[in-house]
Amino acid sequence: MSDIPNQKEVGRRHFLKIGGASAAALGATANLPASEASPSASAPSPASVEFAPDSKYPKLAIITPYSREKLAFATAAGYEGVVVPLNDFFDPDKLSDSQIDQIMATSRETGARIISIECMWGLNHIEPDRAKREGIHARFIRCLEFGHRLGCKFVGTFSGGVKGATGESQAKDLASVVNEKYMPVLEKLDLHMGWENYPTETNFATVPAFYEAVFTQVPNKRLGLEFDPSHFIRQFIDPIEVAWNFRDRIHAAHAKDTEIIQPVIQQVGIHGRDWWRYRIPGQGLLDWPKFITVLLEVGFKGGIAVEHEDNFWDEPNMEKNPDFPQARKDGFILAHRFLSQLLPGRLG
Repeated sequence: MSDIPNQKEVGRRHFLKIGGASAAALGATANLPASEASPSASAPSPASVEFAPDSKYPKLAIITPYSREKLAFATAAGYEGVVVPLNDFFDPDKLSDSQIDQIMATSRETGARIISIECMWGLNHIEPDRAKREGIHARFIRCLEFGHRLGCKFVGTFSGGVKGATGESQAKDLASVVNEKYMPVLEKLDLHMGWENYPTETNFATVPAFYEAVFTQVPNKRLGLEFDPSHFIRQFIDPIEVAWNFRDRIHAAHAKDTEIIQPVIQQVGIHGRDWWRYRIPGQGLLDWPKFITVLLEVGFKGGIAVEHEDNFWDEPNMEKNPDFPQARKDGFILAHRFLSQLLPGRLG
């Protein structure tokens, strides 16, 4: 399987050399400012950029670490906003009030609304150690307050997990935490929260059976899902059926696709390796018109955020750079071009 991407990579590099005009047409190759303190003349000015008017429809966004350059690119590529995960800088326990004010100013100046934040790693809500658990709950409440200050209506997380525990006991534990600790804060701040269905040890509730187990014990719909259809595809679960069955609990969505490489799975089976890979929307197996239709049917107007984990449209070891490499920008541009045809647009 490892040879397949390499063969395609040669063709893509040649294509980028002769056909990179699409990125330039959207302003993706503009010289963006290198620092928050001294933006260059080519940066969007506060007078020339503003948030897109709020609407009753979903908002296309990208998931990205925070930087002025990346927010400016999101706007230039046509996205309405960004979803920002916590990292060593973007953290409510490390940022000063003036730094948070600067983040909000940069969001306004670039026109990229911070639609939501993601607070996942290191926040096991059902941590078995009671002392650690109390600290985690307090930190997540600070994350909720941070999201509220940034103007978000949703904060993403994981469901938590306890190795060796049953799904039912974990569901009961999580429901108790949400009802007793988080729900009063969500109500006070007018926020929603939810977990992504990424299968990992500290995220037990990633399949419909455990969704049901949690939601029957948390009737308040401020708790819901950060729905990522790509993870269902690689588990051979129909994401459209899951989306419809839990449509009133979807508060945020990830736009990511999955490709199943049939010749490889035929040889190694589902317990083997390299038989699936994540793709940008439209280049995998998801029926996007059906998925978007479910969201439109229920009046979903949160963020549909492109989670770019497609190595075909990327450069390695560039994660900490302030700006995206051109290959990654091209992936985001293609994703926007594909998704925008399925959503109502606006003139001008």
